[in-house]
Amino acid sequence: MSSIAKFFHPGFTRMRPYSPIEPPDQLAKRLGLPPEQILKLDANENPFGLHPDLRRALAEEKYLHVYPDPAQVKLRAAIAAYAKLAPNQVVAGAGADELLDLVMRLFLQPGDQVLGFSPSFSYYDHVVSLNHGKYQTYPRKADFSLSLKEVKEIDFSAYKMVILCSPNNPSGNPVEKKVLEYLLQQDLLVLLDEAYGEFAKEKGTDYLAEHENLIILRTFSKCFALAGMRVGYGLMAPIIAQELMKIKPPYSVNVAAEALALKALAHWPIYAEQIQQIKASRDWFWHEVRKVPGLTPFPTEANFILCRVTGYEAKKLKEELEQEGILVRYFAQAPLRDCIRVTAGTQAQMARLLRALQEKMA
Repeated sequence: MSSIAKFFHPGFTRMRPYSPIEPPDQLAKRLGLPPEQILKLDANENPFGLHPDLRRALAEEKYLHVYPDPAQVKLRAAIAAYAKLAPNQVVAGAGADELLDLVMRLFLQPGDQVLGFSPSFSYYDHVVSLNHGKYQTYPRKADFSLSLKEVKEIDFSAYKMVILCSPNNPSGNPVEKKVLEYLLQQDLLVLLDEAYGEFAKEKGTDYLAEHENLIILRTFSKCFALAGMRVGYGLMAPIIAQELMKIKPPYSVNVAAEALALKALAHWPIYAEQIQQIKASRDWFWHEVRKVPGLTPFPTEANFILCRVTGYEAKKLKEELEQEGILVRYFAQAPLRDCIRVTAGTQAQMARLLRALQEKMA
């Protein structure tokens, strides 16, 4: 028999794989460091970890041996109450990534063009390509904001969808209200990724009542500290939710993940307090790191800070921090080659990172 490769889809074999973050235990082993020395500030997770009440809920879950509810009725009702919407406006899935993929499956036909604003979350390009669409990008300004004047100059007739991340990953700035409002008035779908929405001042749900072309994606991975459980959800017009439920794998939200997501929503005041602590340590670090020669942090409303590095190689700085067990994110693509992105951790964690940066940039 000839090579099995002849059966592969040619479009997929040309794709570059998405680059995930290495798990901390594997990193510790590779670096020869004890796991407790690893300071993981590279994936924007909640530094407080899983709340003890959620650990108990997982231990006490009675139905791990049976299939989960294929319609996620309880979870969708709880999310709807949290978002102040109706349950028929909610679709839950295995992380926001699954919802992103489902939205592309529902709307894209081969060759359809999707517009994004670069730099942003690299997975957008990957998932659009997987669903036979074409992802095109328009450059952000030097401060990573979007100019309404320039957005108005774009010919949207060629695009079926536009993707906005707010706050934007990796820059941390929210989408400007006037830009969002203008895009919602166009004849195209607007996908608003609010993975970091709990940390931001404003959210897009107020626009759902008037704009059927808006889809909002959120996740339990960030402020709710459930990244390992993979739970996300979409907020949208009932007509879109109805169609997504037809194509969604029925058991993609497992029993353990649903139980913890429900418990997390019931403990919202605890997470609200953690958000305030994370924002406080973020803001403290932002002001302190500005004093370090060669580091310029960008304003942020997310749980991370993007820093421009001058007079030192950003990639080298990332690698040197890693040797000490401090993990930050580096992006090899322009215009981010001279930047590192830092997750906002606890005050003690940010103080450790600051000391390391002060030593290396002195």
